[in-house]
Amino acid sequence: MISSSLKGRALRAIAGGSIAALAISSFAVVAPAGATARPHTSGFLACVVTDTGGINDHSFNASAYQGLKDAQKANKSISIKYLSSSSSSDYAPNINTFISEKCGIIVTVGFLMDSATADAANAHPSQKFAIVDDVPTTTSKNVLSLTYLTNQGAFLGGYLAAASTKTGSVATYGGINIPPVTIYMDGFVAGVRYYDKMLKKKVKVLGWTPTSGDRSKGNYNGSGTFAGSFTDQTAGQTITSGFFSAGADIVFPVAGSVGLGSVAAAKSAGTGHQIIWVDTDGCVNDAPDCSWFLGSVTKGVEPSVNAAVSAAAKGTFKGGIYSGTLKNLGTGTVVDSKSVSTTVKNALKTITAGIESGKISVDPTKYPAV
Repeated sequence: MISSSLKGRALRAIAGGSIAALAISSFAVVAPAGATARPHTSGFLACVVTDTGGINDHSFNASAYQGLKDAQKANKSISIKYLSSSSSSDYAPNINTFISEKCGIIVTVGFLMDSATADAANAHPSQKFAIVDDVPTTTSKNVLSLTYLTNQGAFLGGYLAAASTKTGSVATYGGINIPPVTIYMDGFVAGVRYYDKMLKKKVKVLGWTPTSGDRSKGNYNGSGTFAGSFTDQTAGQTITSGFFSAGADIVFPVAGSVGLGSVAAAKSAGTGHQIIWVDTDGCVNDAPDCSWFLGSVTKGVEPSVNAAVSAAAKGTFKGGIYSGTLKNLGTGTVVDSKSVSTTVKNALKTITAGIESGKISVDPTKYPAV
């Protein structure tokens, strides 16, 4: 069940969604503390290969591993292991190591693992895979792609930022310029522009300028600021400090653990500077820094990985594509700061319903730019 503390803070916290024909119950978002690989003893072995951010990135890698831990907690016959990738050259060897260890399912984390996952699935069509944030081209029917329309959650985050800024300027930046990153940035800008349109304001967004493109096909076009990494916290601090100097007081880093550098920049800048965290609830996964989080835009990695692993262990796993949305709780926004007014919270609820019904577009090009 979702913890009472999370329920108290969440506007729309991650609970679960449906994956193909799978049923998912409620889950809390909790990062592993000092996660370590667990030996395979008996029963079903579930394995995860992290991207370069590592198992304790306070973001999608940690969430994926927590999904394995959740599945193991519910089914004691499941054993779990992970391998961390230091660079892209580790992807294929790590996957092949787990194939040789006869993992019942291998979860690969991130868009950058597309080729390595596809190659392994094509070479081993009976091996079950789940991949986070990607739809690889493969001849295997044993690949489940876990995707998330996080522009919907980020739209709420953008509105929250626009309604909370004291300077009239907010910012976002990415780790690497890839669709699972720019989709967040795109939705964030859309939320700010929607706020401007509805309340006749002129809040500016630094760090991402959307351009036209078919967003229904995943083309989140635009230009913006990127750290070039999911691990370089110094870059995150430098970028965020630059945004603060340019007048922004709220920054949304879409960069995994690079975002911890943004938190450091906020601490250095002092009161009046805040961060919106990404993928998980910052006040849960980085509790010591909770006071610096205005809110968090969440992605349902943990419950979707849990469901995939649980299905594989039960023999009901099916390949295909899962799409996490606001409606199935595959994305959302958590309000972390107590300073956010009831009026803003109610507006976010109304907007959520509008996005779910299709009445409100999350395409930033549908709204005038400041």
